[in-house]
Amino acid sequence: MENLDDLLKQNKKDEIWKKYCGFLDLTLPEFMSIQENLLMEQLDLLKGCEIGKKILGPKPPKSLEEFRQKVPYTTYYDYSEYLLKKTENVLPQKPYTWAHTSGRSGEYELKWIPYSKKMYELTGEKACSGLILASCRKKGDIALKQGDKVIFTLASPPYVSGIWMQSALEEFKMTTFPPFDEAVNMDFQQRIKEGFKSALVHDLDLLFGITSIILKIGEQFSQRDRSKKDEEQSKTLKKPKVIAKLLKALLKAKLHRRNILPKDIWKIKGILCGGADTSIYKDRVKKVWGCAPLEAYGSTEFGLSAFQAWNYEGLYFLPDTCFWEFLPEEEYRKMTQDTKYKPRILLFNEVEPNRDYVLVGTNFHGGTLIRYIIGDMIRITALEDKVSDIKLPQMVFLSRVDDLIDIGGFTRLTEKIIWQAIENSGLDYIEWITRKEYQNEKPVLHCYIELKEKSESVSSIEEKVHESLKQIDEPYRELEGIAGVKPIKITLLSKGTFQRYFEERQAAGADLAHLKPPHINPSESVLKNLLRMSSWQL
Repeated sequence: MENLDDLLKQNKKDEIWKKYCGFLDLTLPEFMSIQENLLMEQLDLLKGCEIGKKILGPKPPKSLEEFRQKVPYTTYYDYSEYLLKKTENVLPQKPYTWAHTSGRSGEYELKWIPYSKKMYELTGEKACSGLILASCRKKGDIALKQGDKVIFTLASPPYVSGIWMQSALEEFKMTTFPPFDEAVNMDFQQRIKEGFKSALVHDLDLLFGITSIILKIGEQFSQRDRSKKDEEQSKTLKKPKVIAKLLKALLKAKLHRRNILPKDIWKIKGILCGGADTSIYKDRVKKVWGCAPLEAYGSTEFGLSAFQAWNYEGLYFLPDTCFWEFLPEEEYRKMTQDTKYKPRILLFNEVEPNRDYVLVGTNFHGGTLIRYIIGDMIRITALEDKVSDIKLPQMVFLSRVDDLIDIGGFTRLTEKIIWQAIENSGLDYIEWITRKEYQNEKPVLHCYIELKEKSESVSSIEEKVHESLKQIDEPYRELEGIAGVKPIKITLLSKGTFQRYFEERQAAGADLAHLKPPHINPSESVLKNLLRMSSWQL
């Protein structure tokens, strides 16, 4: 089958759009037909392997309805005995590669997911879909060119983003700065430094990465101290082409009375970004790079799964990466409180607008995961877009639904690891809660702590907890090293706050499980009550 390079050479723009972005032309019944057909193919593969037999039971479902009625929901725990050891003979197909994330801090170091050959190839195709959409300005527009240049800002394989890039380069021969084979052996800072040097000489067309990182490297470029140049950098800056480019950029910047920004030097035609903070940072990314980021949704478990279209509104699911089911948030909460409760779960053609759902997915193409609760919560914002003539529901990513706090796409902190960090910090505390919040548009881990006695400043406490988290959690430590951020904020609550909260909840007749506030991501109402209790003694 022809890849994107082949089709670009032949200038087959209609075929390119149909292959990579044709999912946006589907009706909802057509989308569901693809979903059901691929699910039945996957069930045929699963019924012959050990993991499939474990989850599907002795009588595998023969229809979509049986699948929905009989197959249980799963989490990584159901597969961990096999996947953490990368045991291959229990899988529906031999893996072509393995991808990992940082796992759950304090529980297992890495979470491994097998990718079949077809899954691997699809990651490259879908990355190309995203780049086409990120660089197009209307339906059917193909702005990509052979050899388009991109700075390598992603993690190296076996992190899934590196695998996406590796597969995409087999589908579409982009020019990466530094070259992919060299970049994967460099640390992040060296990779970005070398990438910018090459881009100054050879130009830059595309960006692909985590939104916060794309923004950070753009802002660092405009703020860096140009008086500190190494020998290689000086050689680069003396090249006539580079001098002309920088002089032109300097003139633009002076006209606007500001420092040089990347957009003064390069005309970026597409930025494909992922991460929970994309919608928050999009205006700042555009201000720095001159191009709005197009949001993608993906995961290690299911690959690239949804994109915005040229309208930059909600995201649209792909029909052929996995089988999607949608668990209403309230049903998820009931299920977690009562293990015997059978929740009402919906298909894509049953979702409602302005409702929040926890995603449940089943791998296609020889993958392993079955009715897997990934822990991501999304909101369906509309059932179609009449203006853009897209007949599929739109969604936005909201947050993690479980007890994880994701900071900048780097680390997922659990209650256990945060508790351990507070404990290790040496603070003499009574109780605490923690929420992911935003301060000056940046994500922060906001800890509300009641101390037995206030004996030091808030800034000192923040430093202790921050250093303790760095000691315990490597991805958190990398967040400061790579992104240069210190995402910790402490608010001290007055003495007796949690006891007053407990007594008020008890007087209101709350059951035992709800007398204390949850440690992780308490609701807005719980936080307001705690702050009200605290203010009584301030």
